[in-house]
Order: sequence, then C-alpha cells, then structure tokens
Amino acid sequence: MVNNQLELEVKSFLEGQSDFANLPSSEITRLSQVIRKKKIRQGQWIFDQEDEFEYVFLMKEGHVKLFSMNLEGDMTSVSYIVPQMVFPLRGILQGRKYCYNAVAMCTSEVYILPIKEMRKIIVHHYAFTMAFMRRMEHRLHRSEKLLEKTTCSSAAQRVRQVLDYLNEDYAQTHGTVKKVPFKIFLKDLAVLSATTSETAGSVIKAMKEEKKVLYNNKIISFI
Repeated sequence: MVNNQLELEVKSFLEGQSDFANLPSSEITRLSQVIRKKKIRQGQWIFDQEDEFEYVFLMKEGHVKLFSMNLEGDMTSVSYIVPQMVFPLRGILQGRKYCYNAVAMCTSEVYILPIKEMRKIIVHHYAFTMAFMRRMEHRLHRSEKLLEKTTCSSAAQRVRQVLDYLNEDYAQTHGTVKKVPFKIFLKDLAVLSATTSETAGSVIKAMKEEKKVLYNNKIISFI
C-alpha cells in the first residue's frame, strides 16, 4: 500500500512538470516505480563534489544549496535549488562525477532518479528532451542574468546588484516585505558578488541603515 501511494505521488509530480509530462503514460508509470523519495535534514549533505554521478534529484519541498570548491578549499560558485527544480544539471548527459556539493538548507524532500534512467529518457523521448532543454535554457538565462549583475567594477555595487537578483528570483511576499525563504550567508553573498565577506557585510549594514533590507538570522528581507 505504501509503495502504491508513493507511485501515485511520484506520477502526479512528474505529470505536473513541463518536460516529464511529455513522456508516454507507460514511461511515467515505469519511472514512478524506480524513483525513491527521501527526507533530508537541515545541514545534511546530499552529495559531494567528485562523488560518482549516480542520481539526479527532483526537488519536492525545501531548499538546497549547490556550491563548488577549488583545490585550496575556497568556495568558487554557489546557487540555490527551489521546489520543482531538477539538479544537478551540469554533467547530466555524460558526466561521471558531480561538479558540486549539495547540502539541504532546511528540512527538505527530494525524489531520486538513477542517472542511467534519466539518460535513457533523454535519448529515447524527443518531446521530453526538447522540453528538458527549455528547462536548461531557463536556468542558463538565470545564470547569465546573475553574471550581468556582477560586471560592475565597484565591489559594493556588485553586492547591491546581486541582492536585486535574489529579490527578483527568490524573494516571496510576506505582508509589506519580500523575503528570501532560505538563509544567505555573507560568505555566499560574497562569492556571488565576487568580493569579500567584509564588503558584503558592509553593504548589508548600509542598506539596513537606508531601510532597504533587513538581515536577521541570515534571512534577507527587502523593505
């Protein structure tokens, strides 16, 4: 009974996705039988950079941070996964190892699909593949939009522009403010802005004094 309920839940989720919905019903049924669901605690790692690329994840609830590190252990990139997203996308066609670390930012739920199954449907189902490419194109557009906001020579201005990006892409309305629904650490804001944590912190302090943002318990709210 539990397995049947999970299969129905997974089928409903897949049918609600613009790309998976293009699969034949028989294929959706088959996938619902191989997909697992997992609840992940806040702070729990989902996979490590350089782990074998064995699974792709579909975000059901919660938020996940993806980030990469260089050989010196410094964080070089960071991005955020919200419900309905598929991750990771980089390497999904033929990558052998994950290019990122993934950690849950709150109690989250994901569906886990073996990468061999994902690659199989990409190869054999044209309509799905075209729709999945549109998903990837949308993510690329978001990445380009962030890149455009970090070309300014002023580090402080880059931080402000990245905050604008976070407001546009992630913030949700709560009464009279818009709030990013997950924690943004100063070191993450610094990486996104290609600057230092000290500069990111000073910009946040200035914007608080300008009554443009609130920053409590690592949660950013836009006034």
